[in-house]
Amino acid sequence: MTRAALLLAGGAGTRLYPLSSEERPKQFLRLFDGRSLLRLTYERVRDLEVFVSTNERYRDLVREEIPDLDADRIIAEPSRRNTAPALALSCFEIASRLGDETAIACLPADHYISGGFRDVLDRAFDIAESQDVLVTIGITPTEPHTGYGYLELGDGIEVRRFVEKPDLERAKEFLRAGNYAWNAGMFIWRARVFREALEQHAPQVARVTRETYDDAPSISIDYALMERAKNVVALRGDFEWSDVGSWESLRKIVPNV
Repeated sequence: MTRAALLLAGGAGTRLYPLSSEERPKQFLRLFDGRSLLRLTYERVRDLEVFVSTNERYRDLVREEIPDLDADRIIAEPSRRNTAPALALSCFEIASRLGDETAIACLPADHYISGGFRDVLDRAFDIAESQDVLVTIGITPTEPHTGYGYLELGDGIEVRRFVEKPDLERAKEFLRAGNYAWNAGMFIWRARVFREALEQHAPQVARVTRETYDDAPSISIDYALMERAKNVVALRGDFEWSDVGSWESLRKIVPNV
């Protein structure tokens, strides 16, 4: 079965202004030993069939950071419509090229990761290929963080619910409980399973095409699908992870920035 990676590189990265700007968002900044977060993400999965989802204005920046990626592997959204339409457009395009049973890992390209990521990703692929499920990776919390959404985990790989960003007291409760994980926005599914889930829970998004994209609802994949679907499962990610969403988090990785 074919395995693909879809790198999500369309964000504006405005939380790290002025270092990151709409002209060159954080995923394109070469802050990590001369490499960008997009490049690092690509290097982790370059053995797969790699595609990049981005905004049309960032097409050239993607080419700069990944010159060895074929130009037709860059899927540029015509306008910003949030993650659900972007994922639908890109996954449908991948399916048209590689087949409906292709397993696709949808990975934010602006996150910092180190450690055993590929072991977890390969296990997620194994599950997605053998079951009609939508797999997500939840990061084991290291602190009561209020800037992340959470997953409440059940037995095995069960996901009981998605939880919005909590206040500090609830975040402390989640940390003490031990069965919560940070929602890192990483998803692994077969293209057919993803399409069928959209048709059931978000039919407007399921009808997205390049020609109708501007009329698609602007909605996140969590709201449109993941919080509604009953076939969502999760694996814990115990690797080092950060969404590099603040100057504080960036300085933990690059102290002299």
